[in-house]
Amino acid sequence: MENLIFRMDGGAFDDGYRLDKMVSGLHGTQQILEGVYKGVTGKLRLSKNDRELYKLIAEDVQRGSLLVHLGAIFSGVQQTLPFLPSLSPEDMWEYTKASAAFLYDIYKAAHEGKPISVNQEGQNTAVVTDGNDNTVHVYNGPVYQIGTQIITGLRTLDDALEEDNVKEISLGSKFEKVPAIKMPFEEKGLYHPPVSIDEEPKTLNCDIFDFNKYDRVGKLRVSESQQLPEGNYKFRVIGRQEVEDYILSMTEKQVEVHCMVEYENDPLRETRIGRGSTPFPRT
Repeated sequence: MENLIFRMDGGAFDDGYRLDKMVSGLHGTQQILEGVYKGVTGKLRLSKNDRELYKLIAEDVQRGSLLVHLGAIFSGVQQTLPFLPSLSPEDMWEYTKASAAFLYDIYKAAHEGKPISVNQEGQNTAVVTDGNDNTVHVYNGPVYQIGTQIITGLRTLDDALEEDNVKEISLGSKFEKVPAIKMPFEEKGLYHPPVSIDEEPKTLNCDIFDFNKYDRVGKLRVSESQQLPEGNYKFRVIGRQEVEDYILSMTEKQVEVHCMVEYENDPLRETRIGRGSTPFPRT
């Protein structure tokens, strides 16, 4: 995994480096490459000792765009990792490429509304895209486990994309023509799960226990035996409603709300409720 090139192109780097974009880009890259390590080793976090064995070093930064040469990722290690004697840095890079391709394909399918199923087959992962032919694509390695660890980094990079300022982000090897990760501004939002919204509002009896009048968002608690499972949910206010009604509702133990429920359709996990948009609370 030496001789990697990370690049951000756009107006943010025409005259020096805009620090917020630079920091976001490098942070997202670190999250991705550390996520590969965590996905392969099964660790949830890197210890101090792990970071001594596995760390990123920026060897050179070139102007015109933010172009960073990364190297010495396996610090002090020549051919193999001491904790995984059969896995070389080259293998880790192959896993990085396969996992990036896996995530791109399943999130693109999700945004296109195509149902998919992910199955582990020995050391590899198979993805079935439902349709006329039920297309099957097999990815080498534990790409699902790695994907769950590196998706945060991809979303950090996705968030850094901005029209004119950051029009493209890529990460690849200088020995390969095609980068492992290429994120143009035109595909911004790809790595965030698509959201669907109920066509009909739901009526709930709940306790609104938090509300921000400036952002017009809050939190509510739904009791058992209702149209949504018992639990706490986020909501936002839509339309030209008076926020005072929501502030006053926090003084009541229970209010009735009518809400449109949003669902996050994330291909890496089961569909879950994202938040609700509430038209009006009634005590």
